[in-house]
Amino acid sequence: MVELVDVHEWARPFSGLDLPVPSARRYRTHSQATLCGGHICLVLTPNGEIKIFGEGAQLFRFFGGRWHLTDAVSKYQAWEAAIGPGDLAARLFSAGLNLAEHRRGGMFVVLEHPQRIRQVVNGVDLPETNQRERAGAKNQLHYLLRGTRAIELSTAVLESIAQIDGSVVLDRDSRLLAFGAILRHRPPVNENEEIGEGGRTAAAIGASQFGNVLMVSEGGQLSFYQKGHCIWTL
Repeated sequence: MVELVDVHEWARPFSGLDLPVPSARRYRTHSQATLCGGHICLVLTPNGEIKIFGEGAQLFRFFGGRWHLTDAVSKYQAWEAAIGPGDLAARLFSAGLNLAEHRRGGMFVVLEHPQRIRQVVNGVDLPETNQRERAGAKNQLHYLLRGTRAIELSTAVLESIAQIDGSVVLDRDSRLLAFGAILRHRPPVNENEEIGEGGRTAAAIGASQFGNVLMVSEGGQLSFYQKGHCIWTL
C-alpha cells in the first residue's frame, strides 16, 4: 500500500478527456483515472465480479471462476463501424452497458431500411397503432415518444424504455420506430448455430438479418448480432 486516494479526485484532471470507448455510468470515473500515467484500477463490483481498468477502458473481468479478456475498444469499434459515425452508436453502447451492470435484459435494433419495420415488429407494437389495441406502460408512453430520436433522449429514459418487455427498434437516423416491441422470430442463417439463451437470442438472430442488434442478457453480458450471427460478446 503506497497511498489512499479518492478515485473521483484522482480522475478529476482527466474528466475533460474523451474515453477510448464508452463506459458504464458506474465505472466512468475508474476509466478516467487510468487514462494517463499507466495506472491500473481494480474494482470489486456489487455483482461479485472483479473488473480491471487501464488506459481508460476495461481490460479484464473475473467471473464464473475465470478471467475474461474484455477487448472493449476493438468491440466498440466494430459496433461503431456498423452503426456509423455520430452519437447513436455511443449512446446505445453506454445504455447497454448500464443495463448489463444492473442485470437488466434488453435489446436495441438499428434497422438498415426502416420501411421493413413490419417484417421485424408486429403491427400492434408500432406507435401509430390505435391505443385501444395496446395495453400497459407502452399505452401511456407512445404518444409522448412518437417521432422522437434516441439521441434526443437522456440515457436514463432510453434505459427505462429498453426495460419494458420487448425491444427498442430504431433507424440509422436514431428515430424511435418502436419500443417494448415483440420481434418476429426467424430461423438463424446457419442451421447449426445454437440459439443459446432462448427467446431473446432467437429474436436477436432474426432481427439482425434486417440490421444491427445489441442484446443485453440478464446475466450481465452485452452481445452484438449482425446478419444472423453473433459478432462479439462483452
